[in-house]
Amino acid sequence: MPIRFDYYSLYLLKFLRDTGNDLMNDEEFISSRADLAAEEYENIRRDGASVAVAQESAMTVLLNGL
Repeated sequence: MPIRFDYYSLYLLKFLRDTGNDLMNDEEFISSRADLAAEEYENIRRDGASVAVAQESAMTVLLNGL
């Protein structure tokens, strides 16, 4: 399963590489966490939040526990 070239996947991959986290090789983790972040962004925007608020919430989901 190749890494997707979307914002959240690439951001997370770079973060994991920069921090030396072993999860940088876990494509399933990266993909699923990126999907959760994208979902969070979409849901927050649908609820009427600004782009900045939605992005902040998505990044919180993306990097949770890392």
